[in-house]
Amino acid sequence: MTAADVLAGLPDGASAQVAGEAFGSPQYGGAPLRAVAARRGAIRLRCASVLKPLIVWTGGSGRNDDAERAVRHSDNAATNRIWHAGPPARILDRIAAATAVRWRTASADPGWFGGVEVSATELVTAYGALARAAAGDPAAARVMGWMRAVEPEQAFGIPGAVADTLGVPASGVAVKAGWIGHPDETVLRTHVVAIAERDGETVVVAALTALPYPADRDRYQQALRAGRPVVDVHEGIAGPLLRDLLAATCRDLARLGAR
Repeated sequence: MTAADVLAGLPDGASAQVAGEAFGSPQYGGAPLRAVAARRGAIRLRCASVLKPLIVWTGGSGRNDDAERAVRHSDNAATNRIWHAGPPARILDRIAAATAVRWRTASADPGWFGGVEVSATELVTAYGALARAAAGDPAAARVMGWMRAVEPEQAFGIPGAVADTLGVPASGVAVKAGWIGHPDETVLRTHVVAIAERDGETVVVAALTALPYPADRDRYQQALRAGRPVVDVHEGIAGPLLRDLLAATCRDLARLGAR
């Protein structure tokens, strides 16, 4: 089953997209060896927490406790301290300089890092730059290390799904997910990016999903306002889809390599 096949099964009102790249030794730049992408629905989606490693890497906070909490535990307060100290426009400039991907905050709330709208192909390009930089940049290497140590309940089973597909150890898969159901939206957004090494190549895959709210939307919003965890709701709604999309994308990249 390809990524396009997985997307064909989306329910009405849903959007999802996925992208992947495989490239050679990180010491060398240039175009990826192979690249794939598939989409159904919205062209761009709000990013939630999936940009946190890039914010930490370029925000000048790669050594402090806030940086680790932002990546490993998806701590919003820690991320906001880094984001606003940047300030936001400067951090987005630094991300653009480091990754060649230019993002902007949503005009309705320019101070909210979760308001940045992204595509899966942009995420793959940006995280490919992070993976390449980790070969010689200690700050990038630290961020990648934290991504390999993300809290298991916040990883949506992605390390195992990617590892099983590629035939590599799950402990070596770097991952970061983001999840939110904002009050002005009729969907739950759950996004993830993963990076793995296999046979001298680096594989970067990313998936974005916006899926209809569960029946108990009011309860979800109450939990969100009270600061209670809602990641289990996102796992139930989006977890299987994310795992299927990233595994299928890894297979799509492998098929291109076999031609």
